[in-house]
Amino acid sequence: MIMTGFRGTSPDNAYSFLQSLDSLNISGVILYDQNLTTNPPSNHNIRSPEQVKSLNAALQSYSDVPLLIGVDQEGGQVNRLKKEYGFPDSKSWADIGSFDEETKTISHSEKIASVLSEFGFNLNFAPVLDLSIHPENIIVQKGRCCSDDPVVVANHAKLFINSHLEKNVIPVCKHFPGQGSATSDTHEGLVDVSDTWTENELIPYEHLINKKCLPAVMTSHLFHKGLDHDYPATLSIKILNDLLRGEMSFDGVIISDDPQMGAIRNHYDLKTVIKLMINAGVDMFCFGNNLVYDPDIVKKVYAIIGELLDEDLITINQIETAYNRILKLKLQIGLS
Repeated sequence: MIMTGFRGTSPDNAYSFLQSLDSLNISGVILYDQNLTTNPPSNHNIRSPEQVKSLNAALQSYSDVPLLIGVDQEGGQVNRLKKEYGFPDSKSWADIGSFDEETKTISHSEKIASVLSEFGFNLNFAPVLDLSIHPENIIVQKGRCCSDDPVVVANHAKLFINSHLEKNVIPVCKHFPGQGSATSDTHEGLVDVSDTWTENELIPYEHLINKKCLPAVMTSHLFHKGLDHDYPATLSIKILNDLLRGEMSFDGVIISDDPQMGAIRNHYDLKTVIKLMINAGVDMFCFGNNLVYDPDIVKKVYAIIGELLDEDLITINQIETAYNRILKLKLQIGLS
């Protein structure tokens, strides 16, 4: 249930990281090109094609279980495998939406998926299903939204998803239940969309669920008092279990956006976060370790889950259900 970021660029760093877990298994890792815990940002996991391929091979080799190795490779500004490091350049998702041509979307998607597969990645935190609604939205401003039309978004996302799965790369659609109407950044703090969010933002998810081509969804940390009066989406049983799983019939893997973002970290302690996420139906926690760095985050989460089980605040059935969903996801791309 744990995906985490770590520091290092070499096979030796991969070995040291996995050894530091003291035989605790994780589901996967997420890699970044810049370390955001330094000012200014410094070099991080991704430096060149040859280097990252060697790093990813070492991670798989030294891990006791096959790892999901993830990255944010949307294209455009959210592009960890940059041209300056020796990787092919890529268009933004907004550019793809402006073309609105199936052949260009397929070409864009296949190009990204092929690069990821070639260099050892098997999970991409893309495509973005957020609608291009508010001009002040940070996701819109960075060219990360395909369109303001939910059907257009769904159609292009389906092509992106299929291209990735053909290369055995899991696409993770984000950010549920839709972040295109937000006017501030969840990296910094709580974002309330109660007055701006509309049900149209669910339509891309509904289309993809109905077409049975949505393997994984990433949550948003948005707060909407009409959907849940108490908790942001990542921590909300009403939004994730009742709406996404219940009303919308999603049976894939739910992955949290980074709980170390200000919207969560500034308002809840780690034990409360883990408890609420598990009870809400989150299957995998993605601790990027790149907004704040905690080398012991995996051990802390393991210990907290043990405490929550002992205190009957979560159930073993919830853990097993998440495990089975994650295992099914890994099997979909040949990891066993």
